[in-house]
Amino acid sequence: MPREFTYRGYTIEQLQSMSMDEFIMLLPARQRRSLQRGLSPEQRTLLAKVRKAKEAMRRGQNITIKTHARD
Repeated sequence: MPREFTYRGYTIEQLQSMSMDEFIMLLPARQRRSLQRGLSPEQRTLLAKVRKAKEAMRRGQNITIKTHARD
């Protein structure tokens, strides 16, 4: 039987149903600070590419993404 994924005692379903503010409070300081400051233009571009690739995977295509984006 596979182990259930938990992060700091919360299941994946509980984490997904949390508001962003509640989730940020569970993270370590560096990640909290990064998320509270917002996404950089490079991170926004990467996020858009990931969303586009996920949509392409649903259609049966494979897209390779370069994921080099700092903090």
